[in-house]
Amino acid sequence: MPRVVVRLMALATGAALACTTFDFPRPSDQPADSGADAQADVADVGAPRTLLSVSEGALFCAQLFRCPRLDEAVELSIALPVATPLGFSACMDWVAGPIDPARIGLMSQQQLLQSVADAASCDAAYAALPVQPLDAGACAGACLDAGVIEACAKGDAGPFALSCAAPYFGQPGLCYADDAGVATCLSSGTCTAGLSCTDTSTLVDCFSAKANAFTAYDCTLSGRQCTSLGTRLADCVAPGHNTAPCPLQDVRDECDGTSVLHCAGGLLAQTEIDCAAVGRSCSTSNAASAARCVGPSDPCTPFDPAINQCTGDSISLCIGGTPQSFDCSSQRLACVSGSAGSGHCG
Repeated sequence: MPRVVVRLMALATGAALACTTFDFPRPSDQPADSGADAQADVADVGAPRTLLSVSEGALFCAQLFRCPRLDEAVELSIALPVATPLGFSACMDWVAGPIDPARIGLMSQQQLLQSVADAASCDAAYAALPVQPLDAGACAGACLDAGVIEACAKGDAGPFALSCAAPYFGQPGLCYADDAGVATCLSSGTCTAGLSCTDTSTLVDCFSAKANAFTAYDCTLSGRQCTSLGTRLADCVAPGHNTAPCPLQDVRDECDGTSVLHCAGGLLAQTEIDCAAVGRSCSTSNAASAARCVGPSDPCTPFDPAINQCTGDSISLCIGGTPQSFDCSSQRLACVSGSAGSGHCG
């Protein structure tokens, strides 16, 4: 499935602000009350855990092949690079492989993925995410209704919808359109001009062009925390960093030391995934040149020719660097052979 680079017309305050790639409504370019401690939802920081079990992961990854643009919606919702590139074992490696048990927002991310995995239809899978694909067509970046804004995709891939509520936003708001019809999500309440943190979870952008209005973002959805960077300036950053992982409009996937740096093109659609926390390192040495967490002597990668092959209803996988076979029929699915023998449960 092709990647989608999404654009949203953002409001400008002060100096003119250009459209940004999947820059969901950020009224100003500098950061009201919500959120909890970024680490509060991590109850057990013992042994490495996974986002989903292997069986749950198979259901989730099958949904990505069944539902058009769902993989892109997942990336744009929680910045997990399941579409980079889309492959059944590559997806399984991310959701059922080891992940830092102290990752910020881990339980929220698990719950969203679990809801997608459990969905009985594509509509239900889309509805489980804060970012949802819309039918292809013209996009104006306007208010779809009082609490939903439209995000515009490049090319003919189609727009997305974003609810002005949790979990993407740290405080619920309403869609506000300026005189040109350009929309953003705003909450009512007093705030300090610029960008600030109300706590380690919530980035607040105070909208000076409209009195007593602000946008609050939940940094934890992308595994980050809100950090003050100076007077009227703050951002969502990964632990140990003092800048956001990616500039806005950036779309790339690479290694940053021992971490996977993933940029899906927007304010919250970017992250760093710590490989060292689970005894691994970051590498792009695979057939897809994709940034992945790898061990020092992994016998396989998700992109090897022997992976994603069907034998009856079983599919060959590489999860956490370990080859294994999964019986799709255990989840009432079949193994579906794809082009060049690349299969998936479906």
